[in-house]
Amino acid sequence: MKRWRTGSVLLAAALVLAGCSSFGKKQPTQAPDPNAYPANYRKQIAGYLVTELKDRADFYNAVISAPALKPIGDSQRYVVCIRYNGHIPAKEKMFIYFAGALQQYIDATPDLCGDAQYQPFTELAGIVPK
Repeated sequence: MKRWRTGSVLLAAALVLAGCSSFGKKQPTQAPDPNAYPANYRKQIAGYLVTELKDRADFYNAVISAPALKPIGDSQRYVVCIRYNGHIPAKEKMFIYFAGALQQYIDATPDLCGDAQYQPFTELAGIVPK
């Protein structure tokens, strides 16, 4: 009887300890860095614009800026500015990144893209739709 009681107490203690352990449970994931640098930004943006731009002329002579941390609301986010021109006046747009991923594609504003240092956007010119 004493052996049974000791075994029961040990079993109960083992179950309690197992319940407190992380065995079989997911550990809480660390929140992503909201300002992770968008490493593949040129390819991401080119891939996105292929679905957005309909006029083939928009793909020629497009320019893009490198990601720059800019104030968006109460925080800082990476912003990439682009400019492309088709048959109509040039369009200036910007992409806002969160945690290294595209978050928004909106019209550029002078305070966020006014000082952008543009470079040729060769990735976009290389995928002109037929």
